[in-house]
Amino acid sequence: MTSPFFTPEHELFRDQVRRFVAEEARPNADAWEVAGEIPRETFRRMGAFGFLGARYEERYGGAEMDVFASIVLGEELGRAGLSGFAASTLVHTVMASRHLARYGSAEQKARYLPGVISGGTVTAIAVTEPGAGSDVAGLTTRAEPSGNGWLLNGAKLFITNGALADLYFVAARTDPDAKPSRGLSMFIVERDTPGFRIARKLDKLGWLCSDTAELDIADCHLPADALLGQEGRDFYQIMDNFQDERLVMGAITIGEAERAIEITLD
Repeated sequence: MTSPFFTPEHELFRDQVRRFVAEEARPNADAWEVAGEIPRETFRRMGAFGFLGARYEERYGGAEMDVFASIVLGEELGRAGLSGFAASTLVHTVMASRHLARYGSAEQKARYLPGVISGGTVTAIAVTEPGAGSDVAGLTTRAEPSGNGWLLNGAKLFITNGALADLYFVAARTDPDAKPSRGLSMFIVERDTPGFRIARKLDKLGWLCSDTAELDIADCHLPADALLGQEGRDFYQIMDNFQDERLVMGAITIGEAERAIEITLD
């Protein structure tokens, strides 16, 4: 049956992802679950195949495909039968680094996107907090002007890729007097920045290869150019990107359901 949405380019991309899943993901699934993370080399392999930069600009190493490329990627990773693998990969390429691609300055994108696309730089999105959960308007992590930059303080919880990532996109409140949906901004934080610490890697019942962590941020000094997008507009940036995230999460479940039917029939 011909789809009105998927072009021959999408189907070629699907075949490549499906082959990768069959040859490199499924055979290693048990080892990844025991290790509690996806090997760095696997991210680099996915980068080399073009899976991580399908929708990003060619100038940074991407393929400039449309949103249906992310849907294809979600469906085929869901078919892997390894939900943690799908979660870690799609957090990196859809839920975290999309903020950089959509709202980053030319300088920020030139600095970080090539590594994101190649798989050499793994990313995480840090919004969820111990006291606010995923209620974006309720987060309390603070970023205050400090000299020529910012001083970041707070904590984040249940962060996918939290222990593995090299680059974090951290949501923080920059105007405590603004309405809850305003006064939020996002910052680019490199893993080894002083004051930024992986507090602990969390144990889970499932999705074991998708590492999940708690982050502790105490007097973390950031340069002025760590601000990602417009100051005070991050609530809207996050809500906007949620459209992509939810769409791709739906695609993952379709792939998982198809795989479950295949296993049942076998």
